[in-house]
Amino acid sequence: MSLSEIYTLTKFPRVSGTNERAKIATSASGPDELHIAISGASISQYVLKPSPKLVWSHSVPPSFVITAVAELDGEGYVIGLFNKTKKTHSIQVIQKLENDSKVVKEWDCNTKTISLSVIGNTIVTVHEDSVIAYNKEFEELWVVKSLYASVYSEVIENNVILVVEHDSKKHNLGFKLLSSEGAEISSKIIEFKDELANLKFAYSNGTLYKYTTDTLTLYRLPRFESYKTLNTTKIGLPAFTKSTKLTLVSPATDRLLIAQDSELYLINTNFGITVSQVSSPKNSKCEILFTQHQQKKRSNASLFAVLLRESDIAGVNFTLDTNTLRDSLGKGFTSTPSKQYIVPSILDIKVEEFDISTITKSSDFDSSLLEFLHAEQDYYTENDRVVDSRFMHTVVSHVFESESIPERAMTYLLTHPLFPPVDGLLSKLRAKPRLLRQAVVTANVSLSELVAELNTTENEDIFKDIITRLLEFPKDKLDFKDLDSHRIVERILSLNFGHELISLLIDASGMFTWSDDLIEKLQEVLQKKIDALNAASRALAVIEQVEVKNLKTVQKVPVYSIEKLTI
Repeated sequence: MSLSEIYTLTKFPRVSGTNERAKIATSASGPDELHIAISGASISQYVLKPSPKLVWSHSVPPSFVITAVAELDGEGYVIGLFNKTKKTHSIQVIQKLENDSKVVKEWDCNTKTISLSVIGNTIVTVHEDSVIAYNKEFEELWVVKSLYASVYSEVIENNVILVVEHDSKKHNLGFKLLSSEGAEISSKIIEFKDELANLKFAYSNGTLYKYTTDTLTLYRLPRFESYKTLNTTKIGLPAFTKSTKLTLVSPATDRLLIAQDSELYLINTNFGITVSQVSSPKNSKCEILFTQHQQKKRSNASLFAVLLRESDIAGVNFTLDTNTLRDSLGKGFTSTPSKQYIVPSILDIKVEEFDISTITKSSDFDSSLLEFLHAEQDYYTENDRVVDSRFMHTVVSHVFESESIPERAMTYLLTHPLFPPVDGLLSKLRAKPRLLRQAVVTANVSLSELVAELNTTENEDIFKDIITRLLEFPKDKLDFKDLDSHRIVERILSLNFGHELISLLIDASGMFTWSDDLIEKLQEVLQKKIDALNAASRALAVIEQVEVKNLKTVQKVPVYSIEKLTI
């Protein structure tokens, strides 16, 4: 797996400032053709073979920033625009003529257009505040409102729309999967306290890559489970800041192509190594416009990427290895290879037409719901009926609007993988300890809610469950500023459970507010553990001495012998 030297494809007119060219989208109708949109300059079609050649272009006013672009089957383009003069957002439809072009349709938008995609006869526009689909005549088909501000989107396998949203006030990230008909397939909310400027995403083959400052986190779809974290500074990549020009693309499973200022890196996330690096000539900053992706059943693939630099469009060739340890040895600092997972189909969830009111209006809601879901147990199993997230939203909303919470139904819903995020879930269930404990163990609950409940709960089992759940979070995400650490440590010592949390509390707030009695109790616990370790160490030493003595009495037998053969 290696990168070639970066070479110029064609010169490009310099426009005012690289920051205005940061939001660039490309669409390739074939391997030998590129359609590139540059803010304040033009939308251009290039033929790459036998030599790069401009074959068509449409000029863009200098005050226009292009935020997204998609090609319309060779007939034209649809582009997302921001007018710097009027401070307005809009979408334009541009028709390609034989020797000219014209804008045939334009409409205003409330917020910035994040991405544009063509799915069959549907054009999907992702804005900061919504996802909107149109037909070929650009008549609105459906709208899905965003919970937070959309910052990244991609059309992935089976025409599923991946959307990432960010809330700077609540410090949350929202992940969402939508079908091409606008149905929500899956969603999840996680806490994220870094700045949006230090956040980049890429996607490939069931994995979403999140890159923040110096940490690369991998999420497995469709449930957005975090299964791997990689510190990029340990594999030779400098931490990036607001001023860093950075783009990343995943051309194949476990591979990332990262452009960071004037450096281009090819890394393998499976083994945690940088396998190739190349510098842009004259330290010219570059960003990735387009890259080919590895085809299925091709392990050693030779691919091609297009880069935008300050005054030209450049190309770089790169090859992919077989993604095995043998091919990666000697190319970087390796770590234990991660397990290989089979990514489930994102569209395993069927959408059926049914009258949900027959369940919500039933006098025996518990039995009606579980019977409808073919549930043999009061908790979710893989053999139960498959439903979509809209069904779950409706049922959960009905449960919390009821005068009393049906316990059997709620227990089942809390164990279901499509249980939606609910603000204040733990406080709503506080009067039902059994349901509260179930929510702590299985539901999608934020870190802040868990910490608040840890402060107030008197139930020992729930207290232990919350500690267990907190310890599942990455250490850098834990925030105990609102936690009564003195009281929590006292309970941990009295219950003799959750000692791992004490070290995290000390790291977060120190021991200055703790009483002398509490510190002495902690010292006693630590001394007992040290004594136990010393006893175990002495026992191990005795066992090893006995084993060595026994080995001396065993007659050694050669593992193999060499005999001379005559022919």
